[in-house]
Amino acid sequence: MTYFVWIWLAILILSTILELISLQMVSIWFTFSSVVAIILDLCGVIIWVQVLVFCVLALVLLICLRRFSIKYLLKGDKTKTNVDSILNGTYKLLEEIDEEKAGSIKVNGVVWTAISKQKIKAGEKVVVTKIDGNKLIVKKFEEKGENE
Repeated sequence: MTYFVWIWLAILILSTILELISLQMVSIWFTFSSVVAIILDLCGVIIWVQVLVFCVLALVLLICLRRFSIKYLLKGDKTKTNVDSILNGTYKLLEEIDEEKAGSIKVNGVVWTAISKQKIKAGEKVVVTKIDGNKLIVKKFEEKGENE
């Protein structure tokens, strides 16, 4: 066992930590390659072969498996924001809205511009159906049983 095993072990630990922080499926391939390099070092393979195998293996894994791993392992990883909590929420309209004039609503202490395709009077309840940039698309809130 040479001191290079400690270098490979440091690369293994560092690349694992970087992957855990970033979750971008980039440095994980250096982790796998460093394990192979450690095994080669423990078998007495000379250093330039270890470095060559490490580099080639890391590159091949990165090119061949990154896209696949992102597609299948991280496919459900959609980061939600606070704005997502506004959708389908019911709020009180502060200013009247019609087709030509935007109104406003207050959501969690922040006043937002609200637009709608229908005329809605100030003070009425609205439901946020969509977010378009910094504007909330709203429609008139209809209580259950009102349309029956």
